[in-house]
Amino acid sequence: MLPGRPSAQGADGSPPMDKACPGPGERPLSFSLEAIVRRSYNYLERLVDAEGLPYFNVFCTEPAEAAHDWPDFGDVTARQLQAAIMARLMTGRRCAHEDRWRARLLSYVDARTGIYTRPRTPYSQPDDYLLCLGDRALLLYALATAYAEDQDERLRTTMVAMVDRMATEAASGELLGHGWITGFLIKSVTTCGRLLGYEPAFALAQQLVTHLFGTHPIFGNGAQWPAGAHMHGHLRTLLGAADYALYAGDEELFGQIEELFRAACTKGTRFGFLPEVVDRRGDIIACETCALMDSVGLGVTLARHGFPQYWAEVERTVRNHLVESQITEVSWLHGDPTRADTAQFSWHAIGERVVGAFAGWSSPTHILACHETLPWGGPELRGKPRALQNCCAGSGVHALYIAWKHAASFADDCLTVNLHFDKLLPEAEIRCHQPHNGFLTVKLKKPCRLTVRLPEGVQPAQMVISVNDTPVEGTNTGGYLKLEGLSAGDQVTLEYPLPLVEEEVAIGNPGFRTYHYRVRWKGATVVSMEPLGREWTTGYSELEQREVPIFYGRQGPCALYQRSHLLPMTWARPALLHCDESPVDHWSL
Repeated sequence: MLPGRPSAQGADGSPPMDKACPGPGERPLSFSLEAIVRRSYNYLERLVDAEGLPYFNVFCTEPAEAAHDWPDFGDVTARQLQAAIMARLMTGRRCAHEDRWRARLLSYVDARTGIYTRPRTPYSQPDDYLLCLGDRALLLYALATAYAEDQDERLRTTMVAMVDRMATEAASGELLGHGWITGFLIKSVTTCGRLLGYEPAFALAQQLVTHLFGTHPIFGNGAQWPAGAHMHGHLRTLLGAADYALYAGDEELFGQIEELFRAACTKGTRFGFLPEVVDRRGDIIACETCALMDSVGLGVTLARHGFPQYWAEVERTVRNHLVESQITEVSWLHGDPTRADTAQFSWHAIGERVVGAFAGWSSPTHILACHETLPWGGPELRGKPRALQNCCAGSGVHALYIAWKHAASFADDCLTVNLHFDKLLPEAEIRCHQPHNGFLTVKLKKPCRLTVRLPEGVQPAQMVISVNDTPVEGTNTGGYLKLEGLSAGDQVTLEYPLPLVEEEVAIGNPGFRTYHYRVRWKGATVVSMEPLGREWTTGYSELEQREVPIFYGRQGPCALYQRSHLLPMTWARPALLHCDESPVDHWSL
């Protein structure tokens, strides 16, 4: 037993604090998703122009610059609105731009016809159907998230009009034939169908699923991911198709989706790194936070509906590469306070303004995998290595919300703990000391049964359980420990080991360079990431058809997994939590 063990309440006598790093003599802060989301308010509120329009691009140039691009109006603003709503539900704090973003998105849609029109600017063309299709999918999903909370009639009218418009385009064939971009719509459409009880939305979803899994399949036979598949786009397609399969009771389709998700997991690592593009034809392999969002969302959907083994996958992803993908160190981005902003560009305090955003292209050891320029946008955007793509910032918050919402739940007089994270519900307060120690406390506010998922790699016999400091025995059913007949005011503690384990992992594209790492785990948390072998400084980019600077070793911007402070076994201070009373749940169907 470590000295200074906290009481069963999960606190050590000190008041809740929310500092990221402990001071001298202080205990570390417990792993709190709310604390991580609070850091994102800096980015959400500051990396915008004077009108509140977010910037899609941040370029790793001298000086660093933020630049508007076509996704800013629909794609990025929709993701930011959704993130702002979810962040507020997690923390109680309202983002300064939430109402402005909501009004802006509604202004782009004719509520009578459902026609979406993006503003015309030098960098945004409203008549590009394919790009607008992605905008519409994300805008509809953001409006659905807002509607789940307040049931605003204007939102309902707009959502119905958008679905009806899409159905008309699907009937003519115009909406079909665009691969994963068509698939992007399914999650948004099925969410509208559930929230509004609108059957035409499910009919449209059926048509899209039939097209993408039958008539013109975007996956190969069995559980094959085609080379060049866009991980975010394909995972979002699976996420929406899973919703439809559950609605339709299509067990065969749901099973196919599970197989494809299992195959997707093999393309990455146990700590959550996923390639943005499957089997690229080059040495570049990078992880996009948007893909992590959909991985967490699909993992939760599958776990809640027959595949509970994916809770462990979700927990490892969140504790590791999702959290590490949040930008906290920005000495590598130097703005220019002397340059005045233009209609498209901003240069002042770029580094400070992106703190709290999430990586667009990370490696296992750095927030940016490479200096790669993309054949995208006008000449003013070409030839500049991108530091960030800001679809990922909203997606990072979104992923954290999914994990927070499903970490624990209360239903039918049963409290269920799925993820070993701190969580405050009206019925209970849950405190977890991972990764500092294997210790979980639950303080009950209502009589109930308690069900706790066994941490990955822990056997039931290794769990020490007590209620009000009295040892008790639980039952093990399907990987969950269960306690019956608990009363309001009871305090339950569970203690278990956090073994230190090492593994060697490799990432790379078939036929091209492979990068090797030694990964050290403490329970479900990576505590060190050691590059092995040659320290490559350049790699071949098939997009640029040349060697570009890469960061897969020890050198590069914003080093990740600097976690040696997590190695000692200790006790955590309780982080400040916000009670989950949120009605927004797009994953428990």
